[in-house]
Amino acid sequence: INFFARDLNIMLTGDESAQSLGVDVEKVKIYILILGSFMVSMVVSISGIIGFVGLIIPHTTRIFFGADNRILLPASALVGGIFMILADTIARTIISPMEIPVGIITALFGGPFFLYLLRTSKKVSKY
Repeated sequence: INFFARDLNIMLTGDESAQSLGVDVEKVKIYILILGSFMVSMVVSISGIIGFVGLIIPHTTRIFFGADNRILLPASALVGGIFMILADTIARTIISPMEIPVGIITALFGGPFFLYLLRTSKKVSKY
């Protein structure tokens, strides 16, 4: 996906602008959809369903690192990994020796974050 970072940055200006700058918008959208779906299916088949992480982390990372996909994509992967390590640590230690499913911990962080996004999405987006 990082291969398409330049095209994705150009597509932030809009489909028509990106097309006028030489980006095959439909082709990039299809490639990203197929590649993203494949990557997600591989990760879910190995690690199981962990709700909200794929939605929370990119939005949070965009707030702190900006909208440049050359930086956003690797930063999201790094921040997502750190978030999952923290969530797993909390899930294993909060009621030791029992263990809470990590999906519950991520949902506890994800729910309030989405309420925040819904509340602020009514304002003009700065991205």
